[in-house]
This record gives sequence, structure tokens and C-alpha cells, in this order.
Amino acid sequence: MSSHQNIDRYKQKKEIIEELDFYNSIILKKMETDDFNSALIKIESALTLLNDYQTDFNLEKETKIFTQLQQKLRVEFDNHRNLYIRRYNNLRKETLTEANLENFIKLLAMLKNEVDDNLNQYNLHDLRDAINTYFTYIKKLYTIISSYKVLNYSDASGKILSYIKESKNVNFPNLKVLVTIIYQKLIFLQFEIMSENYEKLSINEISEKLSISPGKIEDLINLLINNPKSPIKKYIQYNREVFFNK
Repeated sequence: MSSHQNIDRYKQKKEIIEELDFYNSIILKKMETDDFNSALIKIESALTLLNDYQTDFNLEKETKIFTQLQQKLRVEFDNHRNLYIRRYNNLRKETLTEANLENFIKLLAMLKNEVDDNLNQYNLHDLRDAINTYFTYIKKLYTIISSYKVLNYSDASGKILSYIKESKNVNFPNLKVLVTIIYQKLIFLQFEIMSENYEKLSINEISEKLSISPGKIEDLINLLINNPKSPIKKYIQYNREVFFNK
């Protein structure tokens, strides 16, 4: 190899090192602001550059430096990102009631604001979308809560059952538990109304009134009868008749 070729190789390697130094300076600035996602993208660019020239120049030292930095940043990035994911998952496990739903919404809104503020730093776009979907289902449930006691039974049960069917496609367990409790309350109210008007009714008569299969009516009776305030006095299984408290 001629001296001229050596000089060209030296200049080319020098230019590559300078470009890597430039990448490094940007990466450090991104790290100072905890913008780990952007920093990782720059590291990927640096490693791509190193890979392109690895066979032409001895760049093992530089490759090792950027690889180690990448590993360190990925740990930092995952730790920060997982903090938000953990908070979101913990909220999904919170026990919800009609009374505490408003406070729960405030907590979810606080998390959403933080996710929006750090959206690009920790690549939280998927979490933002999940929270937005969560709010959509909470809003629908809130509408049910505010109306199920004043709507006629047919409309109220239709809204609740439609919600239950729709929510099968999403993973919000505490919303599913709460809407089930609301549905049970709605059924309880209907049994209270029946107790005011009837001494007894057959399972088939109740089934017709509530538009629920007889088998499911029996399950509901077994659930409600143990309630100290139950309007159901007793259930005679052999002739499938329900007696009400007066």
C-alpha cells in the first residue's frame, strides 16, 4: 500500500472517529435530559456506521464503547418506561365502586399527563393509547352509573349488557367487576319492585319480566337470597316458586 493510500485511509478513519465523537456528544446531551429513546436511536446510527467500516478499519474499541453504552441506556430506558407501565397496571387492579370512581379518574388523568409529557423520551405511545381506551370505557360506564336507577329496566339492562359484551375485547378487569356489580344492583332493584307487588312468582314469570333465562334467574336468586336486605323470602326449588318479603 502506497504512502498516499495510507494517508487517505488515515483521513477517512479520522473522519469516521470525528463523526462518532459527534454522535457521542449528541447522545450525552440526550442522556442529560433523560431522553433515552432519542439517545438509543443515535447509538443505533453510530453502530450502523461502525458496522459499515468494521472490515476496513480497526474499530473494535469504538464498537465496544458504543455497545456498552447501548446496554446501559437500555436498562435505564426500560426502568423508566416500566415505572409508568407498573403504575398503569396497578390502577387496573384497583377495586372500583360507584363512590370512588371519580377519584380513580383523577389518578388515571395524572398518569396520562405524565405519560404525555414523557411520550417520546420513553416511547410511551402504546401506553398513551391504552390509557385513552381506558378513559373511553370509563366514560361509557359513568353514563351507565348516572342513569341505571332512573331508566326503565329494559333500557338500563340493555346498556349494561351491551357494555359487558363490548368490554370482553379489552383488558380492564376492575371495570368488568364494577359493571357486574351494577348489573346485580339493577336486578336487586327489580326484585324489590316485585316484592312490593307480588307475594310470589314462578321462575318462568320472573324470567319473562327480566328477559333472562330461567337457569340464570336461579343463579341470581341463590346470589341475592343470602343478602340480609334481600326482598326474596324463600325459593321453593321443586315447583320453582319465589316468595317475597313484604
